[in-house]
Amino acid sequence: MTAHRIRLRGTTALAVGAVALLVLAAGTAAATAATVTAATAPRIATAGFPAGGTNPGIFTDTCDRASRAPNDPIMMPGMTGMSMQHDFFGNRAVTASSTAASLRGGTTTCTTTADASAYWTPVVYQNGSPLTPSRTLLYWRSPASTASTTTAMPSGISLIAGDETATAPQSTSVVDWTCSINRNDPRPKRADAPHDCPAGSQLRLVITFPDCWDGHTLDGRQRGGAVYETDAGCPSSHPIHIPQIVLHVSYPTSSGSGITLSTGPNTHGPPVTGHADFVDGWDQQRMAADTVACVTAQVRCGPVRGADAVPLGGKARA
Repeated sequence: MTAHRIRLRGTTALAVGAVALLVLAAGTAAATAATVTAATAPRIATAGFPAGGTNPGIFTDTCDRASRAPNDPIMMPGMTGMSMQHDFFGNRAVTASSTAASLRGGTTTCTTTADASAYWTPVVYQNGSPLTPSRTLLYWRSPASTASTTTAMPSGISLIAGDETATAPQSTSVVDWTCSINRNDPRPKRADAPHDCPAGSQLRLVITFPDCWDGHTLDGRQRGGAVYETDAGCPSSHPIHIPQIVLHVSYPTSSGSGITLSTGPNTHGPPVTGHADFVDGWDQQRMAADTVACVTAQVRCGPVRGADAVPLGGKARA
């Protein structure tokens, strides 16, 4: 690293700072983390928005399906066509070689252009035919008990939720099969396997991401970088609270029969392997602003829209 010297009131100052010290001491990942947590977010007006109360502070982002391909930029980087089939949401130009840096500033299917992230799930099949997701909703939230210490999602991070190698049903706190909400079923049941839904509603897969970060691991392939908060909070090994992503993907069927998930480029199997992946492509200032105004402040900001990811207010609904 080259140190640039600047003049400050007649004194020569070494413009390295805390971030550069971290680079020297612990590498680029730690420097990025320090920059993120120290960033000052622009102010967002939330006057009149509902308070979180016993519910989490939250903002939401809706991202249509952007592509389908047998690629996985986290687990199989650069290995084009060799992964299981995935449905990608958000960034329109995801490849097997995509990184957070290559995604940021790209075009997106999300409701805010500030979010050029890539999100993906295995393709869901019914009786052997792939289902095209009808709607994908993302929650960004934090429980009231830890909201005051929640910081913006670290720039450049990637995360994985769920287990693509599972051989038994996973916890519904991570992988939840449910139904879309309608008047006849305002509180749809949660289950660890696909099940039938009432007429007029759709089968929905809900994936919840970890929300405690170790402060330096940005690569989601190293799964130990982020873990789930417990009743005791975040563990000392992962002390940084980050917004929890909850991904809701709805499919155009009300039947849970014959559901399988992709397991390879041309294979699929039982639905116990539900999982989701995320590579950050957010404009960091916009992410920080919404985190401070909505998640940390425990305000239910509802959907965010536009280049500045401005919250629209109101109670977030699935």
